[in-house]
Amino acid sequence: MIPFLTQHQFGLAVAIYWIFSAAVSAMPDPKPGDPGGYVWLYRFVHTIAGNLTTALSTAARYRASPGNRLPVSQVLPLVLIVPLLISGSACAAHYAVHPGSLNTADSAAYDTLLIAETVIDQARPENISSTEKDALKTLVASYNAARESWLTYRGALATNTPSDRYFQQLTKNLTDLTNAIRVLKEVKK
Repeated sequence: MIPFLTQHQFGLAVAIYWIFSAAVSAMPDPKPGDPGGYVWLYRFVHTIAGNLTTALSTAARYRASPGNRLPVSQVLPLVLIVPLLISGSACAAHYAVHPGSLNTADSAAYDTLLIAETVIDQARPENISSTEKDALKTLVASYNAARESWLTYRGALATNTPSDRYFQQLTKNLTDLTNAIRVLKEVKK
């Protein structure tokens, strides 16, 4: 169920908006003498619901007629509400761990090594400058060190050996590898 919801975030947002709108509409009107907290809550949620509706309908109207410019008073509610909506969907993004990986760090290290290997393979042509050759040599050395530390880290995990020290070395080597990739790409520009 959770993977379905994370893959259909827009539909989930529409459903949540619909449920929120229905819940706000179902709230009974405050009566004279009601506690101030309920009056405040009633006004607050109705204001939020109204601003959401206004922002969404304004966006729909604007999309239908792109030649028009929106006044700031109509864009402001949308700008204030969007961070809330985005923060909800940002929590849903997850890293997909490779099958056969021992944990997320193992999978991420594998991805980094794969990227570095691709960059090395693409930089193999003989017509590169001496500066690029130096950067490539550094990248290959960083790749070899990172791969060796990755294999050592995997070995420690597989044998239930405390892996903190190996993880720290792997992290350092992967950082060096990432920097070497960045340097090579900058030199190639």
